Amino acid sequence: MKDERTKNNQSSRRDFISQAGMLTAAVAVSSAFRPSVAHASVNTTDKKELSGKTAFITGAARGIGLATAEVMAQNGANIVIYDIATAEIPHVKYAMSSEEDLKRAKLGIEKLGGKCLAVKGDVRNRSELDQAMQKAVKMFGSLDIVVCNAGVTQAGDIEQFTSEEISTVYDINVAGVIKTTQAAAPIMKKQKSGRIIFISSGLGRVGNPLFPIYTSTKWAVIGFAKSAALSYARYNITCNTVSPGLVNTKLVDNKYILNAMSPNNPTLEAVDKVMQNINPFPMGMYQPEEIARAVMLFASNVTAKVTGEVFDISSGATANNIG
Repeated sequence: MKDERTKNNQSSRRDFISQAGMLTAAVAVSSAFRPSVAHASVNTTDKKELSGKTAFITGAARGIGLATAEVMAQNGANIVIYDIATAEIPHVKYAMSSEEDLKRAKLGIEKLGGKCLAVKGDVRNRSELDQAMQKAVKMFGSLDIVVCNAGVTQAGDIEQFTSEEISTVYDINVAGVIKTTQAAAPIMKKQKSGRIIFISSGLGRVGNPLFPIYTSTKWAVIGFAKSAALSYARYNITCNTVSPGLVNTKLVDNKYILNAMSPNNPTLEAVDKVMQNINPFPMGMYQPEEIARAVMLFASNVTAKVTGEVFDISSGATANNIG
């Protein structure tokens, strides 16, 4: 039985690797978009595209959230970074961000010339979200962009997850996204404008045996985002999704996840090399900044009349998908 379980685990990991082009994702931000984004971000005397706008970003003390905050600050936005900033969450097996991460993130954004409000809060708590968004409006005058980025991951076989572990990842990845949207929508409806951008995953487009619960939450994010797009279009609120694959962040770069993905050599370098070998586009993991530029696209004038869409960032792996 032990040998059979070992074989099954090895098979699951092989299945994961075979699909990892999806996970390796994070946006193949097309080179056609990069010059315009870079031009809008730096070295311009023109009014910046997001000048006077306020962006509220969850899970923004580090990783994709922080990179998004920095890109939007460079483009003139006032920034609200909202993060749990608590190193340990029960039933999550790797370290979260810290209060020091949140402080550093704020200072970094201000060094870029952006105004920044840092809020320690939990996306599972609707009251905290409401208070933070009201504070943002009071301080900056509006709530124009909301990025639902906060999330956690898990790895393992389906049967091994406890009820508490399942509830935790769903409460953060799915209910947290819904509550963030619920808090933002009344403000944006009153303004008759807004952009809500959801961060899903390459695993929100396929199945995966190594991340089965996480994968299901990221499918749910896309389904909710499309429903929100239909609900809020008449209020001039767009709702779009960015679905990255594997990105070089602390969600991946920790002992728990690296051991699950590459048990024989649990290092970020080993995982990155695997990705280089299997991705249709010959590259390893994306960097958070690359995903942030894709998020910025959905906050820009280019997509003012685009809603309900999903931007897959997958090094070409989504070319294997149907539809």
